Formats: sequence, C-alpha cells, structure tokens
Amino acid sequence: MLSGVQFALWEVMPLLEVWREPVAGFIFADPNPPPMRFRGSEPQKLESVPLEDLRPTQMAVGMRAVAAKREKVERRVGSRRRLRRYLEARPVPAVLGPDDDFFIIDHHHLSLALLKSDVEEAFVNIVADLSHLPRKRFLRRMNTLGLLHAFDGHGQPVCPTKLPESLQDLRSDLYRDLAWSVREAGGFAKSGRPFAEFRWANYFRARIPRSTVRRDFEYAHDRAMWLARSQDAARMPGYIGR
Repeated sequence: MLSGVQFALWEVMPLLEVWREPVAGFIFADPNPPPMRFRGSEPQKLESVPLEDLRPTQMAVGMRAVAAKREKVERRVGSRRRLRRYLEARPVPAVLGPDDDFFIIDHHHLSLALLKSDVEEAFVNIVADLSHLPRKRFLRRMNTLGLLHAFDGHGQPVCPTKLPESLQDLRSDLYRDLAWSVREAGGFAKSGRPFAEFRWANYFRARIPRSTVRRDFEYAHDRAMWLARSQDAARMPGYIGR
C-alpha cells in the first residue's frame, strides 16, 4: 500500500511510478519523512524561469537526443509566438528545493537543447515544494521518492550531492542515446516510469560493448533493436516484443 506522500505524488504526477535505485554510500531511508507540499489541487500556473536557474536531477543525457530536440527548437526561435506555444505545451516539471532552487525531474534533454539554442527561459510547473528542508535531507527525500538518477555517464553510481548544479554541466551517456534511438524507432514504448530510458540504457550497456557504440552507432542501434524485442527484455518498462 502506498504511503500518504507516495499517494499524493501519484495523484499529482500520474505518469510517474515511485521507485528506487540504490546508490553506494548514500542513505535512502528517512525514518521521519517530512511533509511534502503538493500543488496538484491548485490550478496549474506555469512560471517562466531562466534556464540557468534549473538544477538537474541526473548526471548525464544523450547528446544525440539533445541535438534532435535542438533542431525542433531552432525551427521555432524565429517566431516568438511559435516558440512560446511550443514551450507552453512542454512545461518542465520541478520540485522546489532548498534556497528555492528549481530541481527539474523531467525534460533534461529539452532544457539543455533550449540552452544551447540561446533560449533564455522555459516554462516550469512546480509539482511539489520541499524548500523547507536542508539540502542533504532534501536529496535523501528526493531519492526515496525515486526522483533522482545519481549515475554518471558510464552508468556508475555517484553520491547525489555530486549532481550537476546547472544544465551545462550535464555529461554525455552514449547508451542513453542508444535507448533514445531505439524508442524513437519503436523498439519499446514510452512509459510513465521515471528514468525508464536509463534502465534501457543500462540494459544495452551490459550487452553491447562501448567500443561498438562509439565506432558504429547504426550497427549498435540495430543490435539494440533486436535486444529490445527479445524475450529477455520482457520485464523492462515499455516492452513491446516482436
């Protein structure tokens, strides 16, 4: 049975399933979980926030995916109205953290694409407020809710205190690009599970050598498509099969 906090999260963010990933050296369990102030019952009000003020909740992104999103953005930057409509339809969900920092829990690729395209602001939807917590307790709570992905560009766990402080500090993960390309090609479906494509990235990471991905991305993509449709991947989020 879901706890009160998890149930509230489920109502506010129906696309997210609460889950956990262990990170070496970091304590997840919080014996006295703080109250989480959700805004799901209030009318959605988007805030325009400078991209430089957004805090990532993951270490790495797929740079091919960022480039693809950047192409879409740059087709619209010439028209303020078109860009505004595009961004209003894609608000960046965030949890308000200590010092009123915006910790984004999705749309990292889009946010970085916007920054690289010299767009200054994005629309942010604040889904919860944990700004009353000290930073370490905030990170612990976010981890408990599964809203951090503290793994580097090689899939190795890092302490959540090492998460990047800005979008421009995000690193590249080749396998995150591989997961993105497979999903775009219909190898698996988009799921509501947070960081699901990182799970696929790690699935491919364990089965396709890094040197292969670097040397011949198209071959690696074809191999990953086969793996994604195999019975071995049946328990992965968004599994479609053959």
